[in-house]
Amino acid sequence: MKRKRFLLIGLALACSLGTFVWYANVSGMEGDRNRKTTPVARPVPTALVKEMVAEKIRMFPGTVKARNRMDIAFSVEGLLVELNAPEGRPVKKGDILARIDPRDFQNAHDAAKANYQRTESEFKRVTALRDRKVVSQAEFDNAKAAYDVAMAELNIQKKALDDTVIVAPYDGLVAKRYVENREHVKKQAPILALKDISEVEVVIQVPERLMAHGGISQFKDVRVKFDADGEHWFSGRVNEFSVQSDAVTRAYDVTVRLPSPPGMEILPGMTATVRIAFGAKSAPSRTGQNVALIPVEAVFSGSDGFAYCWLIPDGGVPQKK
Repeated sequence: MKRKRFLLIGLALACSLGTFVWYANVSGMEGDRNRKTTPVARPVPTALVKEMVAEKIRMFPGTVKARNRMDIAFSVEGLLVELNAPEGRPVKKGDILARIDPRDFQNAHDAAKANYQRTESEFKRVTALRDRKVVSQAEFDNAKAAYDVAMAELNIQKKALDDTVIVAPYDGLVAKRYVENREHVKKQAPILALKDISEVEVVIQVPERLMAHGGISQFKDVRVKFDADGEHWFSGRVNEFSVQSDAVTRAYDVTVRLPSPPGMEILPGMTATVRIAFGAKSAPSRTGQNVALIPVEAVFSGSDGFAYCWLIPDGGVPQKK
């Protein structure tokens, strides 16, 4: 009797559970039908098509040299009383680098100026008398000659006085100092060497085999990396090249010029690596058309067995190609 009662209770529970599940499913389906779905915009990955280029990349070791190097000297001689040129010092155009004792040159200039003023006055007086026909032409000619000589002497002494001071002709770096202050320097004897480092030049050697096929006209992309940095490449340009090969290496010197890299002090004698792309041009396909590089993920197979990709023109509609 008890067994039948337990069986009836189990059947009742099973029926109740089934009814609940059925009602929940029907309610969920009705809710899904009534709910409005919003379409989700999914981004489509794209890539820029690049033209395939056939080029040869070569690396060349190079040595840095200054764009300009000048040995500076006085055009007069005398006692050096000022020398503002310690080696390695950067200088600006117009800075005073050295000065000779100007006293003797100042005295000579003052004497020449006094003589010039005297002859000028005499020349004006004789000119006025000639107009009145009081003096002869010979007296006038002598006064004019003395005036011209005095003016020339004054210009010479003025230049000599000005030459007692040397100023920097451009922004640069004092590379070498040959004398010390308070020394007696000779005329035209170098006192220091100044190098222009506003631009840097790197000299490399290119084999004759590469120079024979187009020369520097085949240098399409020139970049320089300095060994002191080792990370950044800087764009450069070929400035000059030799037409006579080295007697030992049979290679040709090529000079690459570039602006001084910001944040770096590149000095003459440092080493660098020059990267050159030779003969860069578009790579043709078997049909003679140029070839473009696209990501492999963009390529898919069509039902006809051919490969396709989606091409999006500028501001256009995607096209199957």
